Amino acid sequence: MKKLLLTLLCLPLITLAQQSPPTAQGILDINGVATSVGPAAMCWDLNDAKYEVPKGSGIHSIFTHDLWIGGVDDGGQLRVAAQTYRQGGSDYWPGPVSDSIYHNDVDMAGWDRVWKINKTEIDDHIANYNSGTYIMPDAIENWPAHGDISKGQAPNLAPFIDVDNDGQYIPLNGDYPDIMGDQTVYIIKNDVGDIHTESDGEQIGLEIHIMFYAYRCDNYPELNHTVFVKTTLFNRGNHNLNNTYIGTWTDMDLGFYLDDYVGCHIPLNLGYTYNGDNDDETIMGYGFNPPAQGLVYLNGTMDKFMYYNNDVTVIGNPSSALDYYNYLRGIWKDNVPMTYGGDGHGGGTGATTNLCDYMFPDTTDVNFTTPWSEVTAGNIPADRRFLMSNGPFDLDTNTSYTLDYAFVFAWDSTNINGGSVPLLFNYTQNIQDFYDGTLNIPCTNVNSVNDVSDLSKGRLVKIIDVLGREIKAIKNTPLFFIYDDGTVEKRIIIE
Repeated sequence: MKKLLLTLLCLPLITLAQQSPPTAQGILDINGVATSVGPAAMCWDLNDAKYEVPKGSGIHSIFTHDLWIGGVDDGGQLRVAAQTYRQGGSDYWPGPVSDSIYHNDVDMAGWDRVWKINKTEIDDHIANYNSGTYIMPDAIENWPAHGDISKGQAPNLAPFIDVDNDGQYIPLNGDYPDIMGDQTVYIIKNDVGDIHTESDGEQIGLEIHIMFYAYRCDNYPELNHTVFVKTTLFNRGNHNLNNTYIGTWTDMDLGFYLDDYVGCHIPLNLGYTYNGDNDDETIMGYGFNPPAQGLVYLNGTMDKFMYYNNDVTVIGNPSSALDYYNYLRGIWKDNVPMTYGGDGHGGGTGATTNLCDYMFPDTTDVNFTTPWSEVTAGNIPADRRFLMSNGPFDLDTNTSYTLDYAFVFAWDSTNINGGSVPLLFNYTQNIQDFYDGTLNIPCTNVNSVNDVSDLSKGRLVKIIDVLGREIKAIKNTPLFFIYDDGTVEKRIIIE
């Protein structure tokens, strides 16, 4: 497990929380990725990384991920909700926004959960909901389509298909959840369950709906190793929010976490992590010719991209609401805007005083002719996290804002010169085209598993390559041997 730097803050004494922070998590695992999803945390279980790709390999490309939102109300008050490692507390609680008296563990019981549904379950429900032998899955039966208006919750919450057009979610009448992909994990959380002990920011009144979804597509590795996320912010509070930014904060630990670089591709709206050398060491790592992991905005622009150090300097971990908001706007903790080159703060190799919006864009920033990457800056590969943000926009009370994005994974295991990054760019464009509906990806899925006998262990269930495709044992290629006892072994058979 990676070690986290604890920033100790002097916080005022507070009363016991009205509502406990969330703990629930589910697993999205329909394709070549297995990741934990829940109101408690995304991509990790509050202790260890849980974004495993390829699925079954035991190796992870992301340590954790969460949302930052900040803006200023009509009275000039800064309001921020953000989450990182839950070391300093929590800014988010499970369930929809309710009247304040109901934000307690008793009245909000049942909201600290996930709703996981496969498309096959939806299809079965459509065909058999009125059959006497049909057993309805819990996630369909108890889909959070409506809130309790007696508690001040919104009447309509999670989307559903209203078969009989009566405005009510009644699955016994054929209604069903409106999901995306071949599998969906749905969560609802809010920022008003108690005071914000992570960011120390003022409450916004946010209700956040997040749909993680994925497609199984064995013959297209870019789609089979992508996880999509639809995040919708509802302002249920009493304050208009101006100059609002939404940020996706991600600690991408690409296998072994101490040898990473980060970068961005501006036209693709992509932030990504790649290995600092050609060997991702230790049992945590991907080995030689490692992959690249990206996050792409699909329906909005990446307006800022920056990373900060895991320390307490002015370019280190945020410790106040203003720090979080400044990072969303591309401003350092000392109120100095990001500058092009070096470390982004006017120091280091290649530093300038030119203001910019993106760190480490390489050659993709049209405002500058000099390439800027972690390589050109002479940085030592290390533990990285980065923040992408979209904004500014206004989020008035009783309005909503949706950001769609995706985690894209690419692994060129044969190119010693870092082929995974250009492959990631290609995959990202394909995923964008797929999302836009301009690229048709016909999926041909294999449902059978070949029986193979292993020479050294129990029964070998299957062998997969670095893209998660089932394959026969071949020489000079990284392979994952998956056994029936749940163990996974990474091998390279040398010729």
